[in-house]
Order: sequence, then structure tokens, then C-alpha cells
Amino acid sequence: MGFPIFSFLLLFCAPVAAIMYWVPMSSVLRSAAVTGIAALLLAVAFFAPRLLRRAFGRRERQPTARALARPSWPAGLSRKEMETFCGAWLSARGWTVALATDPDPEAEGVYVLATRADAPMLAVLCDQRGESLNPADIRAFAVESGRLGASHAAVLTLRPGPLPHPAVEAARQTGVRLLRVAELPQTDALIRAPEPAPVAG
Repeated sequence: MGFPIFSFLLLFCAPVAAIMYWVPMSSVLRSAAVTGIAALLLAVAFFAPRLLRRAFGRRERQPTARALARPSWPAGLSRKEMETFCGAWLSARGWTVALATDPDPEAEGVYVLATRADAPMLAVLCDQRGESLNPADIRAFAVESGRLGASHAAVLTLRPGPLPHPAVEAARQTGVRLLRVAELPQTDALIRAPEPAPVAG
């Protein structure tokens, strides 16, 4: 049981129930009161969590001038916030940025797509703590970004520490760049992804 519902039961329903028990009233009036309390409980159970999330939920962080001047982003960004920061950073450097999803209904990624007059289209997959740094996700991203028209792809991660070797190898094989946020200024690295390794026949 959520805290709001428990508080409602303790502060409102319990006193009302006590009053109904001790104060004489007709059975019709008692039934109406019970029905009213039940309906009120259902309404509170349905609406209270949403209202509390709206009132007290963490607000989405927006990129600051410092974050746009050099990529110095908080480690606790959500993926959606990362996409906002990445898009703002690229836009400030002349890229036209959009968010896109793969047309394949089985694909789950949301990608930052960036184009510029002097560069081919770039697709960026934002990764918070390494959840996308696995070979299957990287290979799927390479295919999906190609379907969206991007000729270059990069996974941008906030994950600290060394990148996992299987992810590095999958990225090398598919031509996807693995970048930390601090490496974003290397725009040339974004548009010159390594060629995929030849597949042994």
C-alpha cells in the first residue's frame, strides 16, 4: 500500500469509521456513508499517485551553457535527458537534430539523428550506465540506424570505467563508434567511423 493511501486511511477513514460506530444512525444513512467512503477510497487510490508524481516527481534536467560549452554532464542523467543533452550539444555545433525510432515494430531504440551540410547523417544511441553496451544491442543498432538512413553510428555512454571487451569487438565489426561524453568534441571521429571488418567466408 502506498504512503498516500495509508495516510488517507489513517487520517480520514479511521476517524469516520469510529464516528459511524459510536454515533447512532439509521441503516440507510450508515449504508450511504459506507458507500461514499468506498467510492472516495477508490478515487484516492486511482488519482493520488499521479498527482504526487506530478507535484513531487524529479523534473527533467535541461542542458546548461556549461554543458554545451564542453560536454560535462551529470552522471545521473536519464536516457531521455541524455538524448536532450546530446541533441542540444550537436545543434549548438551546426547539426540539424531529430529523434527517431526504427520503422521496424520490433525495434525498441530511440536515436538522435544528426545531419550537417559537410557530413553524412549520424545516428547516436544514448547509453546511461552500460545497458546498451552488449554485442546484440550494438549489432541491432547498426542495422536500425542504417534503415533510418544514417551512414555513421555512435553509442554515447556515461558508463564509468573500461568499456566491456565484447561491446568493443561488436562495435569494431559493425563500424559503430563507442564514445564517452568527454569525446563528443571529436566531431570528426563521429563522421569517420571505422569501416566494418570483413566477414570471414
